[in-house]
Amino acid sequence: MDYYDHIELAIRFMEKNLTENIRVEDVSKNAFQSRWYFQRIFRYVTGYSVYTYLKKRRLTEAGNDLILGKEKIIDIALKYHYATPESFLRAFRSEYGVNPSDFRKSSDHINFPRLAIEPLRNKVRIDGSQIKTTVITKNEFILIGKPHRTTMQKCQNEKDIPKFWGEFMGNALMESIPNRINHSLMGIYTNWDYAENFDVIIGAQVKSDTKIPDGFVIHRMKPAKYMVFTVPGNTNEDILNGWKYIYGTWMPNTGYEREFSDDFDLFDDRFQSNDNPESEIYIPIQ
Repeated sequence: MDYYDHIELAIRFMEKNLTENIRVEDVSKNAFQSRWYFQRIFRYVTGYSVYTYLKKRRLTEAGNDLILGKEKIIDIALKYHYATPESFLRAFRSEYGVNPSDFRKSSDHINFPRLAIEPLRNKVRIDGSQIKTTVITKNEFILIGKPHRTTMQKCQNEKDIPKFWGEFMGNALMESIPNRINHSLMGIYTNWDYAENFDVIIGAQVKSDTKIPDGFVIHRMKPAKYMVFTVPGNTNEDILNGWKYIYGTWMPNTGYEREFSDDFDLFDDRFQSNDNPESEIYIPIQ
């Protein structure tokens, strides 16, 4: 069974349970994957988060029920697990641009169809031929950094993370971190929740007895084996394409299993090179 098979299991489970009170944890469990890891694979392979896919499919089926006209709007809202008619109205209007009552009267009905797995297997993927890989083992280390919160919903993280880095560098926050082990910068991704919100901690590796400056946090990384991806380029697009390649192409097609630990970016002197700039992405593996 490959990762596409796991995704197919997840899609089948969601389609079967659109009117049931299921969560992302339930979906990943039925795909035989950890929630934290499966969210990333699903997002980069399908283009949608698990949360977003489930929401879109429920709203599509709710729209179909509206067209049939056999149920009251409040009953349809409850059927698809919206706590109030108001929350259903907001979600429906955000998705379709009209209120449920107007949608029912309209002849223009837009659907979000069930995803088919074979086109996902065969779609053109990001070229990773220039990305080098190596396996290393790292002992426990400690990072002090500036924390931020973002989400994968609507690709908000792709806008937020460059902004977080811009603020960090623009305010020279690296200088506020004492007892740094080296001059490298790291971005750690952690504390994922069911709705694909997560923390981004930008900072540096420090000595174990370092005092935490105000406004910063300490984050301890446990010993782990990593697949290290050396990504050419130093633009935001280069880095993002590296992540998309790892979770959208490399992971689904190599059979490696991800370890339950945090992944991170590392930027050292090579990132500022005028000739061949590059950065590293660390993915914990079993």
